[in-house]
Amino acid sequence: MENRRLFISLPLDPALAKQIVTKFKQLDLPWEKLKTVDPSQIHINLKFLGDTPMDRIPEIIDVLNQASLKINYLELDIIGTAIFNKNRPQVLSLKIALNQKLQKLQNSIEEKLFQAGLANKDMRRFSPHLTLARVKKLADFQEFKNFTDWPIQQSFNNSYFELQESELTKQGPLHTVLQTFDL
Repeated sequence: MENRRLFISLPLDPALAKQIVTKFKQLDLPWEKLKTVDPSQIHINLKFLGDTPMDRIPEIIDVLNQASLKINYLELDIIGTAIFNKNRPQVLSLKIALNQKLQKLQNSIEEKLFQAGLANKDMRRFSPHLTLARVKKLADFQEFKNFTDWPIQQSFNNSYFELQESELTKQGPLHTVLQTFDL
């Protein structure tokens, strides 16, 4: 049985993603140490499913159709920057303010997939963010001071979430939307 590497995401509007990446690339950073995320692939990860048998995909789609909040859209806010890994910088991202509707959507997806026996519950606390770059060479936190001092704040709306496949390649991950779901 063939597997697919799957995740569930809340995508960022492509025009907003390009605008953010353009401003991000104007920062004075050690670019030779970074692998930036393509603007078309910037998203909030709601649930990582990992390697999943292909024959489970229709079940996952059925469950995700039931996870909808029956709302028109989510209002989301970028509230600053974050660097993941406390020991050494590994990921540069933008923090998303957690709100009740976003948390409710993530909880619904998590619980419904678990109840259907399609995924384990994630033990980590949900921390919504938009990954902009991965640090590929050893670096010090001080090298990213311009990033941590970046006063970015932005509000945006989203009206859907997606089931995506992620294929790992030498050029980076390639994401393919398998199904879109209204909120």
